[in-house]
Amino acid sequence: MLVSEIPALREYWYPIAYSSEIVVAPRPFRIFGEDYVAWRPAADQPVRASVDQCPHRAARLSKGWVSDGCLTCPYHGWRFDRTGSCVEIPANEPGLPIPPRARLRSVLVGERYGLVWVCVGAPRADIPVLPEAEDPAYTLIHEMMETWAASAPRIIDNALDAAHLAFVHRNTIGSSASPRLNNLEMEPRTGLNVQYSTTYTTRVSEQQKRNTGITADFTTRTTRAEIPNPLMFRGVMEYPENGLIHVLFKTCTPVDDGHTLFCQWIARNDAPDEEKQQGIIAVDQQVQAEDRALLEGITPEFPIEITTEVHTRSDRMTLEYRKVLAELAAEGTQVRPDREWVRF
Repeated sequence: MLVSEIPALREYWYPIAYSSEIVVAPRPFRIFGEDYVAWRPAADQPVRASVDQCPHRAARLSKGWVSDGCLTCPYHGWRFDRTGSCVEIPANEPGLPIPPRARLRSVLVGERYGLVWVCVGAPRADIPVLPEAEDPAYTLIHEMMETWAASAPRIIDNALDAAHLAFVHRNTIGSSASPRLNNLEMEPRTGLNVQYSTTYTTRVSEQQKRNTGITADFTTRTTRAEIPNPLMFRGVMEYPENGLIHVLFKTCTPVDDGHTLFCQWIARNDAPDEEKQQGIIAVDQQVQAEDRALLEGITPEFPIEITTEVHTRSDRMTLEYRKVLAELAAEGTQVRPDREWVRF
């Protein structure tokens, strides 16, 4: 199944850029195969977002500009205020009313954790609350935001799959000599959130020794993981030697069926200085590059039928993930009476 075949996924929030990247100038972005534009009416104002198409003659608004708080279409100069309403049509005679339909098709947008998030459907909940990202005892570190030629469910499936570490990451943190997962426990599923914990062996490179303070060449690490929403991963990695906690956040914004805006950031409880942060980022980027190289070679179609692929006991969390997507897909496109399309 492809992302476009699960309409319910549109009802969740996804990052589209760092907050610092959305300035007064309009910025295009793509999600679920559709084109949108984001901008700030002013430097100190919240981000706005809409379909990247002028209601007049379908020009790309992202090629326009912002002046006096209004987004201006580059085709005929129509100006739209922060609510999406057209406030000026330069070619009109003075005093002529502006047509009521002259307004943007706006989408919900918000900012949290240094990211700009959008929801292009009727949201089921707010932007996910991530405890460590809001805890002053943790240091928040943004590591990467890049477009991968891989489908979003494939990336989340990979994140949930701790068994791949021993082989995909054998040149960085994995230990192919110790491939087994220990103490794998699945939590009873509440709603759509898959949760599990497991312990496994990882290799500690010289850079990882500097990053973690661990001096041995191998360590046993425990991960407690969940998916706060179907295309987001949170993994709490605990090192018993010194009490280090490294929390990994991954979000997958579906650009289209075969491409994903992958964003990763972390929270650490050891107050790393700038030099140490750069070392942590370097290792995590190398690890994710290994995942990317593998995932970009896999078909974007993600089988949600549990009989399509072969599963073993170590696949329990990824098998449960398929059930989550199957439940969402089963909702189809039926209009539910408790929801409606939300706009500004």
